[in-house]
Amino acid sequence: MNSLVNYTKAIAASAWMNSFATHGEFRELKEATALVIANALTPQTCRELISRIDSIADDPSHPRVWRDGLASDTRILGFEQDMVDLVRFFDVPRRIAAIDAYTGRKTKSWTLMANRVVQKENNLGSGGGLHRDSPFSHQVKCIWYLNDVTGENGPFQYVPGTHFNLLGKREIYPLGQSRFERVEDELLEVHAKAGSLLVCDTKCIHGGKPIKSGKRYAVTLYTLPKVDGVATLFKGSGIDPQLAVRAKAG
Repeated sequence: MNSLVNYTKAIAASAWMNSFATHGEFRELKEATALVIANALTPQTCRELISRIDSIADDPSHPRVWRDGLASDTRILGFEQDMVDLVRFFDVPRRIAAIDAYTGRKTKSWTLMANRVVQKENNLGSGGGLHRDSPFSHQVKCIWYLNDVTGENGPFQYVPGTHFNLLGKREIYPLGQSRFERVEDELLEVHAKAGSLLVCDTKCIHGGKPIKSGKRYAVTLYTLPKVDGVATLFKGSGIDPQLAVRAKAG
C-alpha cells in the first residue's frame, strides 16, 4: 500500500510541475538541478555577516542558535532579525518571486538561516548527511556563500537529476525516502567564491560535504507555503517557535 501511495504522490508532483510550474528566473533548475550566481553579495557585506555570525554563534545565551551534537554545525534561525540593515542585499522579494514561479506555489512565510560549519572529527557536514528536503514536493533553497568554499571546507554537494524522473530509479532511491547513507551516482560539489549565490531544487539528494578543514559560512533562504510555516520550521529545534512568529509580526 505504501509503495502505491508513494507512486501516486510522485506522479502527482511531476504532473503539477509540468503543468503549473518551472517558469521564471529559476526555470533552468528543472534541467540543471542547481545554479550558481557569482557576486550576489559584495566582499564587504560578506565580511560583516561573518563577524555577526561569529558573535552570535559564540554566545551561549542567544535564543535562536541551534548546534549539532558535535558543535560542528551551528545555525542561527531567524537571522534576518540580526541583520535588519543588511537584508536588502539579499533581494528577498526577487528570490521569492523566482521560487514561486518555479514551484507553482505561493510563499506565505520565509526566514533566513545563518550557518557556520567547523571541522570536528566524525562530522556529517551541514544538514547531517545526504537527504531530500521533501521526497515528493519540489522546494528551492537560495544559499549565499560568505567565504570561499572548496572541497575542504564543506561544500554543498548533490546528485544531479534526482529532483525529477525518479520513477526509473526506485530500486536505488526509493520513493518516499528522505535520508540516504550513500548514493550510486556521482556527487557534484559546488565550489565557489565568497558572495556567490547557490540555488538548488532540494527535492534532489543533497547535503553539505563533511568538512575537513577551515570553516564554511553561509546564509540560506527558507520559503514556506503556509502562514505558520516559519514557526513550524522552528519546531524540533529546541528553539521557541514564537520567536519566529514575533519576528514576522514585527
